Amino acid sequence: MIELAPHNKLGLALASPLIAGSGAVGYADAWPPGVTPDLFGAIITPPITWRPRRGLAAARLAEAPGGFVLTTGDHNPGYRRVLQDHDGAWRRLGVPVIVALAASTPEDWGRLAASLDEESGAAGLELQLPQIAHRNDAAAWIGAARRSSTLPLLVKLPTSRAVALASTCASAGADALVIGTAPMAAGLTPDGGLVEGPVAGPVAFPFTLYALRAVGALNLGVPLVAAGGITRPEDARACFAAGAVAVQVRSLAWLDPGAVRQLTREWDADERGTTRRVGLSALNSGR
Repeated sequence: MIELAPHNKLGLALASPLIAGSGAVGYADAWPPGVTPDLFGAIITPPITWRPRRGLAAARLAEAPGGFVLTTGDHNPGYRRVLQDHDGAWRRLGVPVIVALAASTPEDWGRLAASLDEESGAAGLELQLPQIAHRNDAAAWIGAARRSSTLPLLVKLPTSRAVALASTCASAGADALVIGTAPMAAGLTPDGGLVEGPVAGPVAFPFTLYALRAVGALNLGVPLVAAGGITRPEDARACFAAGAVAVQVRSLAWLDPGAVRQLTREWDADERGTTRRVGLSALNSGR
């Protein structure tokens, strides 16, 4: 078992180091062919907000060399509808469900955290900081969620600001740090439209690995989760060697569902034990 929240009284134990990243399988209601809950140690929902958010009406995805640019505007039906439609399934799933909170206001994060703590079967929250977040912003948002909920808090950092924000997030109450959201980019659609958003796919992995190594060197003593561009077993192994105790996959589940099973197959018992021991050893030693 992998413990993502060793300092939280509730804990967050995962049976596998592979996590379905935010939105990869929807609200646990959108499974690509051949991708099943047993492949993952946890799943993370799309980001939700206190009130419904319509998102973007224009194009949301554009291909780019080595990946793509994706933006959704955090479209979601709001937390009440999400719980109404999906909470029962979360409780029956048999895999921890971590609810992602979209960037909002400290007040909204506090209300969301309190409501999800009291009303849902969520096993934890992933707090997704925006690309432009500063230390004061991070401390206010995370502090509001921490005061309102006992659920484990995973804080997802932009890779471009991961080092600048990591210690503040840990001090504000993060139980684990997710590294992270790739840099912003612009991509052209076939009809000449423009999509602006984080890069995704294999092109995002170098940013993930660089930020992960840099945050690991801060010796913060909280678990690190790698996210962004992880598409091959060697990517995952590099993240474990850099101190991660778990990895997230997202676009891979849809672009190549078979690769998700391949990742699981290639982590045989000996390999999983070795890679996880590297990450856990780094955590236990204060890395």
